[in-house]
Amino acid sequence: MRFRFRGNGEGEGDELNWTQRTPREDSSPAPRVMSRHQQIEFLRLVHDGLGRMMACGQLKVSERALRRSLARNVSFRIALEHVEQVQAENLHAILYAAALKGDTHAARFLLARHDRRAELRKTWSQDAN
Repeated sequence: MRFRFRGNGEGEGDELNWTQRTPREDSSPAPRVMSRHQQIEFLRLVHDGLGRMMACGQLKVSERALRRSLARNVSFRIALEHVEQVQAENLHAILYAAALKGDTHAARFLLARHDRRAELRKTWSQDAN
């Protein structure tokens, strides 16, 4: 497209060439999946205590790229599940130690969680029969 701009009678014939672009053409498209380096860095951030979305924010990776990476890369998905499981076990151990030292809040939390699991097991066993 060509536009002509005319000011106050000066500069007759000044031209400026513009090409029309959609916003998608101007911005670089987000990667469809995370690179190997991003996956390793993501696992490190989650291991250090960040949640999934916070880690995505740190790496400037979209949630969609994370979901695609988890769906397409089995080893990455297993590694993330392992890291999150280790975190849960560490939290449980910390709460258990605190409960043993007399922290009633930690003890209540663990007991409430245990009661829910026992109820679920009871419900599952009744459903199986």
